[in-house]
Parts: sequence; C-alpha cells; structure tokens
Amino acid sequence: MDNAVDQITFAALNGLADTWAGWLAMLFSSRALGALVFAGLAAWFWRRRRPLVWRALLGMASAVALTDSVGARLLKPWFGRVRPNHALPPEAVNVLEQAANVGSMPSLHAANAFAVATAVTLLDRRLAPVVYPLAALVALSRVVLGVHWPTDVLAGAAYGSLMAGAATWLVRRGFDELDALRRPPTAGDGAR
Repeated sequence: MDNAVDQITFAALNGLADTWAGWLAMLFSSRALGALVFAGLAAWFWRRRRPLVWRALLGMASAVALTDSVGARLLKPWFGRVRPNHALPPEAVNVLEQAANVGSMPSLHAANAFAVATAVTLLDRRLAPVVYPLAALVALSRVVLGVHWPTDVLAGAAYGSLMAGAATWLVRRGFDELDALRRPPTAGDGAR
C-alpha cells in the first residue's frame, strides 16, 4: 500500500466526488474538453501569432504523442503501480470513472495536460496563467474521480513538462533547419 500522506490526500480529494466537484472532475477529464482546449489554443495562435501557428500545433501534438506513448509503453509497466480504484476496498473509493488496471504511475491525463501547457508556454509565456491552472485542474480531476493517487498526478505533471521541453526543442530545431534551407545563401555563407 502507498504512504500515509498519499492515502490521506487521496481520501480528502476523492471525498469530493459526491459534490459538485465530481461533476467538474468528469468535465476536466473528458476528451471533449481536451479537444476544445487544443482547438482554442490553435485558434489563438492563428489569430494572434500566425507565424507560430505550425510550431504551436506541431509542438503540442508531438509533446502529447511523445508523452503518451513513452508513458503507456514504458513507464506504467515499469512502475506497475495499482490504481486506487483497484487497490482499495470498493467502499473506500468513490469511482466516477472506470479505469482499467493498466498502471497508475504516472497519470497520463496529467502528463498530457502539462505537456500541452509547457509546449504552449515555451512559445508564448503570456498563456501560462491560463494553461497551467487548466492542467492542474485536469490533474486534480483524476484523484477526485478515484483513478489516480496524488503522487501519480504530481509525477505526471513533472514528466509531461519534461517531455514537452524535449519535444518543443526538437520541433524548434526542425523549423530552424527548414528556415535555413529556405534562406538564400549570402556572400558571408561562402556562396559564389
């Protein structure tokens, strides 16, 4: 069983499942909201920062793809942590969303939310006050729903942020290389 602080924090947050917080947790964990946020961020870059729109889209998509695939294929099996809705007796958990027992650590909902937040913030820091609170609400929703331990979402947030940094760096490098290929050679480049 997990440490006492994790269990106490889980019980307190999961205890909110029977209140309006349970409904909000289901909303913040939904794929529909994730797609809406992704589309909203893309639209924001399209209207305000058009030159960065492709970098933003590719940065967000590659951050999520990298985070999700490595997390699901490598980290969850490696940690092998049992989800609280499978580890605790049924009467000790308010389960609002069913989740298969495929591993709890890290929370990929939290990881993906923080991956998007980090990728977006690395392109435009002004969005940080919007995207990080949204990512935190996604992470907390997983505990309220009874499918993750608090440390799962903390680990997911850190992991997703790191993966987004790597993905954003790769995307930036790729765009820099494309820009260099498109730029005509100048006299200083050794062109004759």
